[in-house]
Amino acid sequence: MFHVIAPTAALAPYVNGYWFVQDLEGVYEGKPIVTCPYPGAVLSVNFGRPNEMEGGITVPGVSLLGLQTASRRWRSWSDTYFVMAMLSCTGLARLFPGIGSHCRDQLLDLAAYMGDRATRTLSVDLSAAWTPRRIATQLDAWLLRRMRDIRPVAELPAFAAAHASLSQGWQVQEVASLACISRRQLNRWFEWHLGLSPKRLMDLERLQSSIRAVQSGEGDAVSGYSDQAHQIRSWRRRLACTPGSYARSGPSALAAHFCRLPADGPAFYL
Repeated sequence: MFHVIAPTAALAPYVNGYWFVQDLEGVYEGKPIVTCPYPGAVLSVNFGRPNEMEGGITVPGVSLLGLQTASRRWRSWSDTYFVMAMLSCTGLARLFPGIGSHCRDQLLDLAAYMGDRATRTLSVDLSAAWTPRRIATQLDAWLLRRMRDIRPVAELPAFAAAHASLSQGWQVQEVASLACISRRQLNRWFEWHLGLSPKRLMDLERLQSSIRAVQSGEGDAVSGYSDQAHQIRSWRRRLACTPGSYARSGPSALAAHFCRLPADGPAFYL
């Protein structure tokens, strides 16, 4: 079962959606699952047997996956059931300020960051809810409480505006000038909250757009690249494949489902 539920309206700037993956019967047991570089963070809560990362590392019960600059391989089992809160860049800075440099290309056990009691309570509450709709309601409540408990960092509005301007094609120096800060300060903000410089983040977002276009067959997969050769080099470096070879082999079942999200939804699975 693959399912997506939108968060409550107050969380829309911070959460792109709640993604549910359930395979209690083990249809995908033992099969490799590949996720792509992702310019966002993923808060995951497992209700069944956790997946395993390449290298034999078991996914924690409650985890935070930071921005990913390369593809990753995972292995699932029977009794799999988990939810992923797909956090935007602004969502990561708002809900987990300053964690970016610690979670980029890392999977953090949130118990080590928030404490066992807080993460155990979240896990128990969501497990008791069980059905996606009730879990989404519980997640809404938990994230809203966290927003009330954590004061937003002073630079959050300017950080969010800078990210929006960069996504619209503005240059880093232009964005820094608009925010009335130095380019160095802008870089510090992005490194602190996301673990990436603005330029590297835009590289990931451009790749995201290209992957979504190839998966869905809609849009321009070369948009943002200087030419097709530039696009192919990016795919090879980050994904170890070309757009053509990926299109011919086709997306995985997980990617085929989730790429049917709205056009501005993220690509996560390959």
